[in-house]
This record gives sequence, structure tokens and C-alpha cells, in this order.
Amino acid sequence: MFMLDPDIILLLTHLSKKGYATAFARLDLGGSSTVTPIMPPNVIAIKGNVRVDYDFSRRSLGVEGSNPQEVASAFQDVLDVLKSLGIDLQKALILCEAIVIASVSLSPKFSSNRVEVLDLLGYNLRIVEAGFALEDGDPASPTRWLHVRVVPIYSSYKPSEKENLYRVEVVYRDEREKMMRFIENVVNVLMELLKRV
Repeated sequence: MFMLDPDIILLLTHLSKKGYATAFARLDLGGSSTVTPIMPPNVIAIKGNVRVDYDFSRRSLGVEGSNPQEVASAFQDVLDVLKSLGIDLQKALILCEAIVIASVSLSPKFSSNRVEVLDLLGYNLRIVEAGFALEDGDPASPTRWLHVRVVPIYSSYKPSEKENLYRVEVVYRDEREKMMRFIENVVNVLMELLKRV
């Protein structure tokens, strides 16, 4: 989430009450706050395998983890705390963005897409990775964007007809509720998408 400057000390206090281990924070005499991250560069709270980070220079608050359900739950905790601090989320949030990085085993689905360049290179090519974006999307849109990239991870020099490992990267911006549903169901959504490719 990119947002206006929240009171980080109060945010940490409320997250601590919800069971998060939080960064050390103190108020200086001039009224400014100093936060010592738990983990560099910006992790300010941890609960289980989920990390909450705040980048002071970009004013971005993030939730990161490897389990989509835990990330969604922590994201909701952060939203609840921000609401309890009196922050109007409709006015304060510039955008919400989900970034997903996953590995998946797939049959070589893109191998049938042939590019004829024998005259240019001396051999023809085939497409072995794919990228998908919203039909009417704009990558600069702060409110609505979806980009999925599927790239093979080469684990052998010999081509195989069996399943290979692919890296899937997703950048998704949308309304908060839609993004939360996407995060909670990311495995099913991505598997269904890749079946249709």
C-alpha cells in the first residue's frame, strides 16, 4: 500500500497488541519518531512467517510472506489497526498492489509457438515464456493493473517432454476487496489460468 504518513509508533503499539513482534520505536524530543527495524531494511513487525514493512522514503506499507492465507490475515490486521487509528483508508491509500512470485511445474506449453527467423539467424525460434496483461490495462494505472509472467527455470541442459519448472510473477493492482480475494485464492487462480494457456 502506498499511503500518507501514518503514526508508526501507534501502528507498532496496536500490532503488538495483536501478537506481532515489533521494532523498537521511540519519540525524539522534537516529536519525530525513530524506528529500529527488526530486519533490514524496513521490517517493522513479524508474526509467524509474515513480515510487515514500512519504507519511510516511499511511504509504503507492505505485508510479505509465503502463505497466502497468513498474508491476507496480516493485511487485514494492518487495515484494522489503521482504521482504529482514525485513518480514512479511502483518502489515505494511493494504491494497493499484490506482488506474487511462485514456482510451478508445467508441461512445456509454449513450445508450439514457432517464430520463423531461419533467414535472419540461421535457425527458427520458439516461444518458451509468456506474459499476460489486462486487455484494456495500463501499466501506469495506480488503481487497475494485472501482469502475469511465466518464465522457465532451466534445471537441465537436455530438453524434456515431461513437466519443467517455471517461475510465475504476478503484479496486481485493484480494489482492496478484489485484491484480498485474489491473495486468498492465488494458488487456484494461477493454476486455472496456466491450464488455459
